[in-house]
Amino acid sequence: MARKHYQDELEALREAVIEMSDLVYTQFDRSVTALADHDTELARQVVESEERINEHYLEIERNCIDLLGLQQPVAGDLRFVAASFKISTDLERIGDIAVKIAERTEAGLPTMDTDVDIPSMAQESATMVADASDAFEAADAEACREIIARDDQIDQLAKHANRQIFGETVTLDAETVDPDEYYEELLRLLLTVTDIEQVADHAANIAARTIYMATGDDSYLE
Repeated sequence: MARKHYQDELEALREAVIEMSDLVYTQFDRSVTALADHDTELARQVVESEERINEHYLEIERNCIDLLGLQQPVAGDLRFVAASFKISTDLERIGDIAVKIAERTEAGLPTMDTDVDIPSMAQESATMVADASDAFEAADAEACREIIARDDQIDQLAKHANRQIFGETVTLDAETVDPDEYYEELLRLLLTVTDIEQVADHAANIAARTIYMATGDDSYLE
């Protein structure tokens, strides 16, 4: 009976992480949609849903502490519990980023004429989050390695976006554009690019922790 209870607790933890992953992906995807569509109402809904993610995080934290303190897991189970806690931390931070992007959308979107395709870059990061969640659920180490490799692509997109944004400041015509308003919009663009890049980093972290969970290989951990 005690063994079954222990296995049930491990399964409940796994399901809690998957549920949190789905919620965080949805929140980030909605924040990206709000950004692309200039939808301040959708952005407000993202901000108001932040507490749900925090509640999931605290639940997973409690579950991990209980398992470590009462069940004292070893070997693969210990790696699973440790990875689950770390993954929930990455997910919580992605949720925070979704809120930050939504708050900027509520405050007023960047309107400068720019070739930087932030929504497409954000969608790439969102896809990485979804794929990392699927890989965790399947304990698929090979899929995780592919996800980690894709993080470099997001880094390159972010560098390209920053070069474009800074290049546009060089051609600013102060006689036709309000510099204060322009630079405020510029700052929002730069912060959003950085946030999207960080989401991809967190997705790669989730993949690295899943590899450790599934195989014991810690070489991808930072």
